[in-house]
Amino acid sequence: MSDDAPSIGRLAGQLGYLFEEEPDLAEASVAHLAERLNHDDRYARARQEYVRESDEFVTAHLDEFPPRITPDMVEQALLQVRPD
Repeated sequence: MSDDAPSIGRLAGQLGYLFEEEPDLAEASVAHLAERLNHDDRYARARQEYVRESDEFVTAHLDEFPPRITPDMVEQALLQVRPD
């Protein structure tokens, strides 16, 4: 997994998926969405690094993976998901 931040298009896809799975998130603030996407991104990177470890272990090591998604990136992605 790259250390580069996800593209805006990828974030838009993730938001679309989140909104389908958890419709209440469609009304969430940009800050909340950025926090959620960062958590999921950091967890995915930690899971890749610690493949054989438990979920609890992976969660305990999230701080090793800095956030890469900014509220500005989420706003740009939302324009693709909600063009109106």
